[in-house]
Amino acid sequence: MQMISVGDLTVRDAAAATTFLQNPRDPGDKIHLPHLPEDLPSKSTCVLSGKPTIPGCVALLVEPFATVIWYLHVGEEDGEWTRHEYDIGTQPLDPPIDGEDHEKVPICSIAACRGKFYFNGTLSDIGVLEFSPSAAATSTSPVFSSLELAGEFEVVYRAKVFLVEAGEDLYMVMLVYRGFRCDKTGYETRVYRMDFSEQPPRWRTAGDLAVGAFLLSPWYFGATCSARELGLHEDCVYAFVPGDDEVPTCLKMSSVKDGWDDFVDVPAAHRALWILPTDPYIV
Repeated sequence: MQMISVGDLTVRDAAAATTFLQNPRDPGDKIHLPHLPEDLPSKSTCVLSGKPTIPGCVALLVEPFATVIWYLHVGEEDGEWTRHEYDIGTQPLDPPIDGEDHEKVPICSIAACRGKFYFNGTLSDIGVLEFSPSAAATSTSPVFSSLELAGEFEVVYRAKVFLVEAGEDLYMVMLVYRGFRCDKTGYETRVYRMDFSEQPPRWRTAGDLAVGAFLLSPWYFGATCSARELGLHEDCVYAFVPGDDEVPTCLKMSSVKDGWDDFVDVPAAHRALWILPTDPYIV
């Protein structure tokens, strides 16, 4: 099993009973972790609260379908993965499935910023996950909360949302669908930056990405990298637009600073993902 994390691959080798963070550019550069006892879906997301070499860094695994997270402190002696089932509310099922008309809300977009994890962002509120000391002095427990946000925005009915951390700032990218077809012109890209200086905080339209570039996976994972280092357009969002038999899959590039869009047709790939350098935001 391999899962993408910011800068590294999270690899679980069942045959060797090992789990580690792998630098995709250097096979010998690994950070060994306690072995994950279960094989999780490949679309699971691994998010680190900071650089894995910093004491106190939390590695968080989010399952894509079940309301389950796994977590541990990187580098902690005798540490192990803790499995936690969370409950952040329910949402309706339309149509019902197996007689059930509601289901638990899963975490479907998450990013780490300033030591906290933010998830399921909207224009009016956002979920917050922190790890606080538990009764045992050597362990922590997850604490879920919700942060109400200020500001008035246009109502958005259909959009795919990605949360991205860049330079200790939290961004939200919304791919807003305009119609029923998800082709080149079927949606627009909107980018917001969280203004934590106000209370309550609020999303503000982003005018740039600090000369970085955002890479969005086909599922719900977003990451940032140095545009200059990788030869990408600065202040640009890169996102795949899935195609079908009539419309080819394409890569959409949206400039946040200058307002232009461009498209490149690419081979259809349902399992495509980005692999970033291990220190992805050095400008």
